[in-house]
Amino acid sequence: MAEAALSCVSVILNKILPLAADEISRAWGVKKDLQKLSKKVEMMEALISDAKCKQSTSKAVQLWLKRLQSIARHAEIVLDDFGYEVLRQKVKNRKRDKVRSFFSSSNPISFRLEIANKIKNVSASLEEAYREANQIGLHPVQLTMASADHKVDRLTVPFMDESEMVGREVEVSLVVSMLISSHYKKDLPVISIVGMGGQGKTTLAQLVLKNDSVAKHFDKKIWVCVSDDFRVERLLNEMLQSLEGKSAETTNKEALVRKLQENLKGKSYLLVLDDNWNDNREKWDGMRSCLLAIGGAPGSKILATTRSDEVASAMQTSGLHHLDILSDDHSWMLFEKLAFADGGATKTQDLVDIGRRILKKCGGVPLAIKVIGGLLYSKKNVSEWLTIEKSEIWNESTNIANGVISVLKLSYENLPSWSVKQCFASCSIFPKDTAMEKESLIQIWMAQGLINDAKGGGHLQMEDIGSDYFNILLRSSLLQATSENSINGIVSCRMHDLVHDLSLQVSNNCFLNTEDGMKVSHDDNVMHLTIIRNRGKVLKNIEGIPPNLQMLYYLGGDGIMLEDILERSRYLCGLKVDCWDVTQLPNSVGNMKHLRHLDISETGITALPDSITKLYNLMTLKVSYLKEIPKKFGNLINLRHLEFVNLPWDVPRCLFPGIGQVANLRTLPHFKVSQDKRCQLEELEHLRNLGGELEICGLENVSGFESAAKAKLSEKSRIRGLRLSWGDTNEDCDDNNINSVMEGLQPHPDLKGLTISGFEGSRLPSWMVAKDHLMVLLRNLVHLRLKALGKCERVPPLGDLPCLESLWIYSLDNVKRIGAEFYGLDINARSSTCSSSSSREVKAVTLFPKLSRFELWGMGSLEEWSDAIVPSDSSSSIKVFPNLRYLTIYELPKLVVLPDMENLTSLVELSIRRCGSLACIRNLNSLTSLESLSLEECPALLDASLDMKNPQSLSELIISGCDELNPSLSNNLEKFTSLEEFRIRSRDPSCWAKGLHHLANLRELELGGFSDDLDHFPWSHSITNLVSLERLRLRGWPKITSLPDQIQHLSTLTFLDIRQFEGLEVVPEWMGSLRNLRELWIYFCSNLRQLPSAEAIRALTNLNQLRIFWCPLLAERCTKGSGAEWPKIAHISEVVII
Repeated sequence: MAEAALSCVSVILNKILPLAADEISRAWGVKKDLQKLSKKVEMMEALISDAKCKQSTSKAVQLWLKRLQSIARHAEIVLDDFGYEVLRQKVKNRKRDKVRSFFSSSNPISFRLEIANKIKNVSASLEEAYREANQIGLHPVQLTMASADHKVDRLTVPFMDESEMVGREVEVSLVVSMLISSHYKKDLPVISIVGMGGQGKTTLAQLVLKNDSVAKHFDKKIWVCVSDDFRVERLLNEMLQSLEGKSAETTNKEALVRKLQENLKGKSYLLVLDDNWNDNREKWDGMRSCLLAIGGAPGSKILATTRSDEVASAMQTSGLHHLDILSDDHSWMLFEKLAFADGGATKTQDLVDIGRRILKKCGGVPLAIKVIGGLLYSKKNVSEWLTIEKSEIWNESTNIANGVISVLKLSYENLPSWSVKQCFASCSIFPKDTAMEKESLIQIWMAQGLINDAKGGGHLQMEDIGSDYFNILLRSSLLQATSENSINGIVSCRMHDLVHDLSLQVSNNCFLNTEDGMKVSHDDNVMHLTIIRNRGKVLKNIEGIPPNLQMLYYLGGDGIMLEDILERSRYLCGLKVDCWDVTQLPNSVGNMKHLRHLDISETGITALPDSITKLYNLMTLKVSYLKEIPKKFGNLINLRHLEFVNLPWDVPRCLFPGIGQVANLRTLPHFKVSQDKRCQLEELEHLRNLGGELEICGLENVSGFESAAKAKLSEKSRIRGLRLSWGDTNEDCDDNNINSVMEGLQPHPDLKGLTISGFEGSRLPSWMVAKDHLMVLLRNLVHLRLKALGKCERVPPLGDLPCLESLWIYSLDNVKRIGAEFYGLDINARSSTCSSSSSREVKAVTLFPKLSRFELWGMGSLEEWSDAIVPSDSSSSIKVFPNLRYLTIYELPKLVVLPDMENLTSLVELSIRRCGSLACIRNLNSLTSLESLSLEECPALLDASLDMKNPQSLSELIISGCDELNPSLSNNLEKFTSLEEFRIRSRDPSCWAKGLHHLANLRELELGGFSDDLDHFPWSHSITNLVSLERLRLRGWPKITSLPDQIQHLSTLTFLDIRQFEGLEVVPEWMGSLRNLRELWIYFCSNLRQLPSAEAIRALTNLNQLRIFWCPLLAERCTKGSGAEWPKIAHISEVVII
């Protein structure tokens, strides 16, 4: 309770400081009152520190703290009212609106007197509370907690990939073997992982899901977090969301089952039910009956994680794995990785000894070890480690489970500031197991007043401070990172459910999630409420919503109920609505003048009411997307983040006229330049803090350099990703004008991602092609995409960019040559700077040092792509693309020779398609790490040796329309013993026939493209020996009248695809011998009219999907209900005929 009161008081202080500094407070005569109030609040902070020590033994102290919280909340409302009026006056003064009467209701005179009285009343209440504190024996205590609020050095985070879990390798193998076993007699068997909280059940399940054997065994993998809400409708909907990426519009159980049938027919699936608490057998039977009705292919299974053997028993578990605690050695390995990571404590013998003693208290539980390791990472000396070891919190531990809780409390107690603690507590507003976006969390903390610009000491913004807080919680393992990218770093996180329990506990009931229609008392201290309407029929007592509610997360329900709730929640500072049934935002939202965070991105709202422009406090606005913005949108002078979360790529971008007035804006989804004067680039000039990712489109409407330069992109250091997009450019546009526009769009050197699309100028700007400029202005670039630059004749020199990881070059139709300029090659200049004239020591030069992905598409004029060559008089050597892993070359019709591939030893995937003139791939056989090779539609390709130096690395090989390679393939196919997928389309079947039987691991095979002169389908007897073959695709031609009889001996086949057998009239009777067949696809067989007998088809007991596409005669005979062939196939669960 003391911490909650201290947090409230700290929020008040955060609000007072900027208000007291504002000129309006002086003009209104309240500056001194605010300063006095500030001093009283500071006194309260000192008293609360004493109350924290005494609250557990004194009822009087508890009551005093509760009263102080009430005073603090009232004070916060008063200050917010004042702050709102300050902003309203700034908007009014900006417009110079002096038409209204001085004595009108909009004039601040009456309000000034009212607010002054309210501030004095708050001061009086605090004085009274101070006297009461003295009477109950409380005294001011100096705050000793180290503060994170004025930190100068930014925090670094030792990001730990949870897939690198220590000591679970054997258990992963055991669970995997249970899942891929075929020995279960029961349909849809359940495998359960049982273990205590924090033991790593979820992480083990994640590792199992990523296992290669599991990935190959199941067609679909579905993840559902069950937690304590076991409702069949919800679980089915979660399954659908896992498969399709979106929830169903219905909650009807039968409708959900039908939708899942559509997704899973013919598919073997693995359903993970994580964190299941349901031990009610009847509820499970209801869920199981739905799953059996859904169907799916034989072999589908369920993997459940739970803390309880009773839950596993209720699910009639077929395979049980009890997760054990970590051994002492594995515990130490995990602890050591965290506590002594780079930037943490220096590993000394004293710290090792203390660490081992502390580790014993963790009981081998991974969560406890991670949390304590993260805590000790920030403690640098022996005394700090000893303080942790001797903490009284350990005395609460009576068993391993309590020990985990003790570790979590210890980590919480050692957080460096009250603000960070309250940020942790506020995470509990999200339901358990929710993925939380980092930026959203920080924005919510800002809305709650937990972070403030003033805390940065003038040089850090709120977002920076929030990022520090997030990193502290991450490093403490109170948050767990779930995803990251190379531009933004960690982007989302989650809380372990035990940590979520702690966050609810320390929030002192200020945060509440409603479940099953529970009542919320009007007198509750609840300030942050999550209404989960789809977990209960209704919120039973809507009038009971606390009047001082600060944050509302509305999950499910409807717009009518939402409007009623908002009418009773006038002091909300944050509102998040997650319900696609809500299509309109109530007009009354304009009365919510305290609102700072509005997230309606998961709703059907695409238009905003004009009243929203009265929300002068609003800092974050998230929508799905908007067709247009209200006319007075520029009034939102406090807005920092405007986000379109679900903007479809093909939906026209809306205009933002007047957006330049929103000078605090940090996030803008896009900016479209209009043909008229409504939206010009000069709007961006005033948005000095713009950051994140920004798309600027409509650049064909910019007149020249001066207009483009007004955007001042070169000064916007916070922009991480930039997309510059041109539409159709008029043919009579001046080329110099177009080029100058690009010149004026020079970005800041901190840019990490750049896309240029549709630029019709003849040359790239100097900041991309002048070497001295390039190395300065694009030195931090990680991703570069150049698309449809139709008139450019050269590619930029990119070889020296030290951070470039991915490069896409699409449709540069005028580029005829890629040469030394692409590599940024100036060896002589390098040599002169790195070696003396008297030394001939060879110096290595690395070009594209970090590039891992390179795609080159649609270069219709490209004739030459040369190697990076060292001049004969140079003392340097060159390494090019040392880290390249993925290379795609597509539609380069004039290119004859590719650069030498001898040194591309990191390349994992190579795809070359539709390069009609390509004759040579030098040193293809040197790609020792290659796993996937695709060569398609390259008829001139002759010189490309498949005599690989490491043939066992290759798992996928696709060769189509490259008949000149047949001899090389014939001589080397047998060496590819690790091959799992092989697709060949060649006129000469002998190129693959003799080596095929060596491919014991082959699971997928495609054959076709043979000479039309053949009157039979060539078939090698060695195919019958492919004991692992599961999927077979055959491509025929008009002369073929029958399928190869040998197919009937492929007993492991689960999928058969037959296409273009135009002479085939009857599917052979032997098809019934393929007892494991699940899917049969028949395409483009124009004369086919008959399937095998009903008896043969009934023998295919596993067949659950039949597709007949563009086979007109057979399609007619398979007409549902009336076709002659329909009775044969009516029992198959999925029949699709086109």
